[in-house]
Amino acid sequence: MRRLRLDLPGTAAPSLLAALTTWVALWSWAGFVQSPSGYLVPTLGAALLVAGLGILMRAARVPSLLVVVGQLAALGLWLTHRWAPDAAIGGWLPTPGSVQEVLGVLRESVAAAQSYGAPVSDSVPEIFAILVSSGALVAVLVDFLACGLRRVPVAGLPLLALYTAPVSILEGGVPWWVFAVGAVSFLALLASEEGRVLMSWGRRVPRGDTVFDTAGGAVSSASIRSSARRIGLTATGLAVVAPLVIPTLDAELLPGSGPGGEGGGDAVSITNPMVNLRRDLVRGRDVDLVRITTDDANPSYLRISVLDTFNGITWKPSDREIPPEQRAEGVLPRPPGLESRVPRKRVDYEVDVAEAFESTWLPAPYPVTAIDAPGDWRYDTTTLDFISAVEGQSAGGLQYSLSALEVAPRSQHLLDADPTPEEIFTPYTELPDDLPDEVTELAREATRGAGGKFERAVRLQRWFREDGGFSYSLRRAPGNGSDDLMTFLSDAPGGRVGYCEQFAASMAVMGRTLGIPSRVAVGFLRPQRVGENEYVYSAHDLHAWPEMYFGGAGWVRFEPTPGDRASGVPGYTVGDFDTPEPTDLPSAQAPADRPDNIERKLRETETAPAGGDGGSGGGNTGTGLLVALAALVLLATPRLSRVLVRRRRWANAETPGDAAEAGWRELRDVALDLRLPWSDSVTLRTAARSLAASFGAPDDERSDLVRGGARGAGADPEAARALERLVRDVELTRYARASVGATGRESEAVAADVERCSQALRAGAFKKNRRLATWLPASLVKNGAWRSLMPGPGEPALTDAGVDRAS
Repeated sequence: MRRLRLDLPGTAAPSLLAALTTWVALWSWAGFVQSPSGYLVPTLGAALLVAGLGILMRAARVPSLLVVVGQLAALGLWLTHRWAPDAAIGGWLPTPGSVQEVLGVLRESVAAAQSYGAPVSDSVPEIFAILVSSGALVAVLVDFLACGLRRVPVAGLPLLALYTAPVSILEGGVPWWVFAVGAVSFLALLASEEGRVLMSWGRRVPRGDTVFDTAGGAVSSASIRSSARRIGLTATGLAVVAPLVIPTLDAELLPGSGPGGEGGGDAVSITNPMVNLRRDLVRGRDVDLVRITTDDANPSYLRISVLDTFNGITWKPSDREIPPEQRAEGVLPRPPGLESRVPRKRVDYEVDVAEAFESTWLPAPYPVTAIDAPGDWRYDTTTLDFISAVEGQSAGGLQYSLSALEVAPRSQHLLDADPTPEEIFTPYTELPDDLPDEVTELAREATRGAGGKFERAVRLQRWFREDGGFSYSLRRAPGNGSDDLMTFLSDAPGGRVGYCEQFAASMAVMGRTLGIPSRVAVGFLRPQRVGENEYVYSAHDLHAWPEMYFGGAGWVRFEPTPGDRASGVPGYTVGDFDTPEPTDLPSAQAPADRPDNIERKLRETETAPAGGDGGSGGGNTGTGLLVALAALVLLATPRLSRVLVRRRRWANAETPGDAAEAGWRELRDVALDLRLPWSDSVTLRTAARSLAASFGAPDDERSDLVRGGARGAGADPEAARALERLVRDVELTRYARASVGATGRESEAVAADVERCSQALRAGAFKKNRRLATWLPASLVKNGAWRSLMPGPGEPALTDAGVDRAS
């Protein structure tokens, strides 16, 4: 039995240096939280765990990919012990329950990152989970690149990413000493690797002052320092320059971690509206942000941005279409869905934004019909909100004028709403697949007995404000994802208490479950009058509310937040809209293809019996088939590529010499595919003897674990003779005069001998290796056989290989 050899001196130093370098780089995240020790202490343990396992597994000659798998598995056990010990076996081994708890911890951490500005307070410990898990994964990646693949310069890329994130997001950037210590640690890692590379030259550099002795021999420190300086200074320079030249819009590695934080001056930053909303509502000081002069007798809701996408975790703005022709200059297009029969009045605004209001959106009422704003501000035709198209441009200190419509739809207009266009209905009723069914059930219960969509919307608003037992409070934790909504909607202790974020998000989600196109708007609620026609919106006026679409009136506002925060509701939602009891009188038949009926069709699809016509399984089945087909294509790609390499190789063999070289290349690739040793530096006959020693008898069955039966040239004499003929052909091609080489065999005869030798090699290989040769041929990678698939000339002959210079 072969003894297990542990080469700890060669694996310990790089692994420990990689862990140290990663941990030092993680200090750059300290600005994200008030107490960095909350994540730095655990990540130090994770980095040491990764390094220790890497040392032991690489010392035992475990393949690099398996080392990564082992490190990830160990981290999984470690995180299970930290976050879900009670649900795990022995506190360590994962169970389905512990996995759910760990995922829940990560979801809470993501929600906290999206809801709080940097630095996150100590009162929000949930934030540390995402920092610890991200840091542990980076430690695995750096260890794999630096120690597994021996590509230390490449390992600098994830380290660079660690530094770039806070440089782009945090106002103070990264402390110089953190960067300096990280650079020194990285240079030490480079020096360690350079020592290993120098020792691989096959002779010792004259002994002198040494730095790292990773292979048992002394290495010249001068050579190491020279290489380390060149690569290290280049990487360090990139780390300094990259954040200056790489443009960033709204960096959201940790959404909500932009400048401003909780407290800290009078500045109010709006880069992610829902994330910044609660932070600025609970600020200690109520800062004046927007001053308007208007002929509107009762100005109220001033919109900043529209959140029209719900992914199950949060509401956020979708990708905006803002081409240059959609600048905030001049007349704007008609608001979607608003028709002339709906009463409206034009009002004019002069807007003066305070310097303290750092927003990438312009505050404006809805809908705006004309605007003149200095700078490059653009609008989206579907939302009519205004977003900056220039990096670094802010609304702070801006003055602009606009005209808007004060729309006053009557209740009857909304009750008799036109059909909803499909381009509105489909995206604005979309919900995540994992939305709890309880949300839909609550929506149906709250609107039981209501008739059309508008009446159901009014019933929802009334349920939140009056009938559902909800109360307003800023003490509620932030969040508007699926889990947060279930907690908010629950009538258990602690439920049905929240602030405008939960009310607006919940009504919009429940509206979508009822087939009502819905979205969330963020802006200001109601200003304070400070003079004739002059009003001021302050930080404590920030608010969120839902908007719902009704054909003919377009997007209209609702107010589900209770009266102690929002004192009034839109006038068109006041009144009794109960639908009359049904009668036996005949009614007109509804058009079959009206967009209004999309909702009915969807519900019929959901309630159809499994396997019946229109059942919901069709879409899932189709998706499953596509996934299965993609998996089959992915699995078959290496095998098909190998077949194409073989066909092209023989197709390019136009002369006997080409056929001999193609045959030898093919036999070499067969050996590599079967995981047999091969070297192009030995002579042809030496390589042939090695191949013949691996021949097996025809039709010999092999075990996956034990190799049995006869092996060698005597196991298949016919294959041995075929190999001799092939070697002779290649020797004539490479070494004989042109007149002799021209008498070689045609490609059909050479191919037949190659096939006979290939069969003998397969017969002598393990079953496992035969399967690998079929589905994961190593020759595609090891010797670049895939390059023969690229357009261009055929493969060059291996004229330098196998030259016997003994004579």
